[in-house]
Amino acid sequence: MKTNFTRLRGRSLRGQRLTMDAPFGSWGTQTLIAGLTHETLIAPWVIKGAMDGPAFAAYVREVLVPEIEPGTVVILDNLATHKNKEA
Repeated sequence: MKTNFTRLRGRSLRGQRLTMDAPFGSWGTQTLIAGLTHETLIAPWVIKGAMDGPAFAAYVREVLVPEIEPGTVVILDNLATHKNKEA
């Protein structure tokens, strides 16, 4: 999720300068990851920045595994961070 929502263009009357306010804060990227079952969304987790191998392994260990039942099938896509041996 990108947080830089500042407008780049605007309109004003001819001959007058356009003045606008911009939200103040630290701009950055957040990553949301969650599991999806046939009934509901489980194990949602938001981190600051992009997902990498150690962060994904921590998500599996600390968030996902405690919420799934024994015998549950987990399917991952072909993302490079999912190919982490620790995860």
